[in-house]
Amino acid sequence: MIYQKSLLCISISLLLASASEHVHADDIEHIEIRAERMASDLNSIARNVSVIDEEMLNTQFSSAQNIAEVLAKTVPGMAPPTPALTNFGTTLRGRNALVLIDGVPMNTNRNISRDLHNLHPSQVERVEIFRGGNALYGSGATGGVIYIYTKSGQEENEATSSVELKNGAFTLSQSLSGQVNDWLYRVAGSYEKVDSFSDAEGDRLAVEPSQGDTFDSDIYSFDIKVSKSWDQQQLSMSLLSYVLEQDTDFASDPSIKSLPYINKAQSIKGLQLDKQNQINNLVFNIGYQNQLTEQHALSANLYYRDYDARFAPFDGRPFATWNHLAQTYLESSNFGAKLTVNSKLSDTIELDWGVDLQDERSEMPVTTYDGEVYDNSGFLVFKETGDKAFVPEISHQTSAAFIQVRAELTSEFGLEGGVRTERIDASFDSFNTLGKNIAISGSSYEYDSTVYNLGVTYDINDSHTVYAAFNEGYELPDIGLQIRYASSQFDLSQSSLKPIESSDREIGWRGEIGAFDFSAAYFISESDLGRVKSEGMGLSVSRNEVEIDGVELTSAWDINQDLSAEFSYSKINGDEKAQNADAFQQMNGFSIPPSKFTAQLNYDISSAWRANLTVMRSGEKDYRIDAKNAFGRREVTSYTIVDFNSQLELEQGVLTFGIENVFNKQYFPVYSQLQRNGNNTSSIPGRGRTFSMKYTYNW
Repeated sequence: MIYQKSLLCISISLLLASASEHVHADDIEHIEIRAERMASDLNSIARNVSVIDEEMLNTQFSSAQNIAEVLAKTVPGMAPPTPALTNFGTTLRGRNALVLIDGVPMNTNRNISRDLHNLHPSQVERVEIFRGGNALYGSGATGGVIYIYTKSGQEENEATSSVELKNGAFTLSQSLSGQVNDWLYRVAGSYEKVDSFSDAEGDRLAVEPSQGDTFDSDIYSFDIKVSKSWDQQQLSMSLLSYVLEQDTDFASDPSIKSLPYINKAQSIKGLQLDKQNQINNLVFNIGYQNQLTEQHALSANLYYRDYDARFAPFDGRPFATWNHLAQTYLESSNFGAKLTVNSKLSDTIELDWGVDLQDERSEMPVTTYDGEVYDNSGFLVFKETGDKAFVPEISHQTSAAFIQVRAELTSEFGLEGGVRTERIDASFDSFNTLGKNIAISGSSYEYDSTVYNLGVTYDINDSHTVYAAFNEGYELPDIGLQIRYASSQFDLSQSSLKPIESSDREIGWRGEIGAFDFSAAYFISESDLGRVKSEGMGLSVSRNEVEIDGVELTSAWDINQDLSAEFSYSKINGDEKAQNADAFQQMNGFSIPPSKFTAQLNYDISSAWRANLTVMRSGEKDYRIDAKNAFGRREVTSYTIVDFNSQLELEQGVLTFGIENVFNKQYFPVYSQLQRNGNNTSSIPGRGRTFSMKYTYNW
């Protein structure tokens, strides 16, 4: 199920809370805390949270392609889904979110916006999302945290096989789990063949020419997880692998550029490109827990991540900062360690404290292509001419310490607060820029940030709770975005790359009125500096002051024993003031999404047959300034999408059936209306009516 609750961001050792369906104020003590580092019970709830469990994931995946689409369709405050292989524009409360898989960060400083595309749906057990700036999880959590749990082993031996058919393509999955000599284990793998899709008019969707997509791709996933408990200790080890390789003969027809806005992108056959969109994500993670004494418990994690990703080629010849027909790719590695100690000082006071260490190294070369061959082929043939540096290897060495206290002041009042201080040493080696071949000397710089959080809750009675919270978030800007366009005088210590520090205030209420559960939250997020904005292909870089506010409303209704409904609504406003400007102006649509309404109707037809109807409506919004179109600034129209999902438990196995876009509505997602690459080649409609069927057998 997907639940909308509230939770105080209280400890780096804790991630989120989950509870039984429709939590009431007098049930708070029963909330089960899922601990990324250290388990604990909480009485205070002062933050809006969405928890999507395995049952709802299995249902929603039948009408979605990946975890990013499921979240974008169902989570309040999150922008609607995009048709591309990216979470660019899929912001959370108007800012970036920190994505963690079993505690390992998926974000890289050279932000390529594929954080939610690094594992297969078959690997996901549960997703927990809390929204708003976060003072405790380190760089990247200014919009919130998305924590993805992967599946684990179990005591009973079990093998699970599944086959899924979707739009002429298929997915095969196999997993084994059980126990051997006190070790719980899970070994699983899957292969997915992704085909193309059509819009509601029956036309093949064009490939996305900016951020890429998964059309005509092969996707391989593998994961293994083992764990053992003894005395009051536990050791776990896991390996996760996800590989996506695209091989398509189609491109987005460039002739569509000359047509007026908005004409849908068209597919054209004949693409000859050896290296296409690609993702390789490998994560190794070791966890250790030890109940040292009755009052003190220790939790530690050690992880390593190796990652690379490739994008579609870009014709940068008209721009002096590119001057090439080139294709970027990212190579990154990340080694980190986390240590947390939980200390119970008394029956009403707990303390969490610890340290984080991380060493990230990323570089972004380009593969260059022969421009003359490309032009003469009608923009379809890419002949390699070699690799060149675009963004040199950038090193980020991070060390952080935190402390967090929780206090139950009275039976009605709860108070929590904490501080995190973080230091990042950034450096890069000398290199020559791609476009102008300017020699840039290597440099280094130390970034420091200290952020705080404070929250209080008050239980009015057994049915109603109010809260107020203050949280600060921290994010180091994308250094590579400026380095790749640097001048000969560039130096990290003199650049406009100060960290983003956001201050968030939030007030909320949750309660029960009759058969309804409700929650409401109003938030304000401010920062003196926004993200680094590269304009005119790097010819200028600006940092804008940002002011964001919004409201999130959720409700759940148990209509009867078999029928229930859930609703959510979110609306966000964002303004920014450019450097040296006198007035604020609204932020663009890639940062601030239109309003979003979601509804889910869940019906248990029988004890073995369940059905779900999901509705998402994205509102309209005019992002233009003085009625002029620009990057991310167009007039966005509204659209409504309806999906149907059903699960039937058979005598042997489970049959899942899904219909995406039930009414076959022709629409353009927000991303497509805003035109990521500035012309109709990225004006890609949403998928038309799409059917899927999956059979799962446990043996």
